[in-house]
Amino acid sequence: MSQEPGDRRQPDGSSLPDFSTRSSAGSSPGDPSRGPAVLGEPSDRALRRSRTMMIAVIGGSVVVIGVIALILSQTVFRSALDDPGPTASATGTRAAEGQSEYVPHPEDPDIAPPPPIFTQAPTTECTIPQDQQPPPPAAPGTVRGGGLEYTSPEGWGSGWIVGSLPYLTELGADGRVVEGNWYSVVNLGRVSFPEDEGGYPGPESAAVALFQCYATTTGVVSHFGEHPEVTDYRSEATTVDGHAAWIVQATYHFEDPELLKTSSASIVTSIVVETPNGPSALVSDVAADQPDHVKNLEDIIASLDVVE
Repeated sequence: MSQEPGDRRQPDGSSLPDFSTRSSAGSSPGDPSRGPAVLGEPSDRALRRSRTMMIAVIGGSVVVIGVIALILSQTVFRSALDDPGPTASATGTRAAEGQSEYVPHPEDPDIAPPPPIFTQAPTTECTIPQDQQPPPPAAPGTVRGGGLEYTSPEGWGSGWIVGSLPYLTELGADGRVVEGNWYSVVNLGRVSFPEDEGGYPGPESAAVALFQCYATTTGVVSHFGEHPEVTDYRSEATTVDGHAAWIVQATYHFEDPELLKTSSASIVTSIVVETPNGPSALVSDVAADQPDHVKNLEDIIASLDVVE
């Protein structure tokens, strides 16, 4: 069936909408002269819907991030915080048995000056008894003075003769040459304090007085010097052959160490013993830097006997 030009009806007789009247409002879609489409302002409803959707998206994101953070805090972060780090392997147990803590003593010669009794100035008059009595006879190889006796070590027996000493009588002595006219000497005698000085002051005070006087006699102090170094000092109770006694002892170092070639220090010793017929004593000075002389002194003290 042929159609007439411009006839827009369907074969069934219905007609199509006529869009030709809009051609004046703009160009056809394929018209190159048509510009970009311009949208109008969005409606309030559209704005509300967009805003609601955006809030929902942000809220959902926050919830997701919170859940992730919670999971991490309970797993990765907790394990990192709870991890104590590397630990050392266990070692053997330690015990204090056999160990001791060093506690400095206030009278230790290495940290404190000597007590006042070890001075160059004696605290007594250092009186020499006027009535000197000879000692009782001694057995061969021994030395006797007052109520004491000792055995002379090998190398002694030089024929040392002592004339007088402060507060001692009935003197006996022996010596061993150090060099030249310098000797290691050990003296024995009976203790005698004059009444005008108060008489016998007891073993401790008597031992201190004998020590000070012996260390400051002319023949000794001339080598020690006026201000020698004093070490290894002691003043304490002891016993000799079962009798109560007191010992005072110290090492005096010469101020001039080149005064002698073979020695520069002496051990000065004083021991007062309560013997049956009154106190008796040992006083001595022995070369401190000659081991055999030091050993001789130890042997002499060990061999001391009370003989009355």
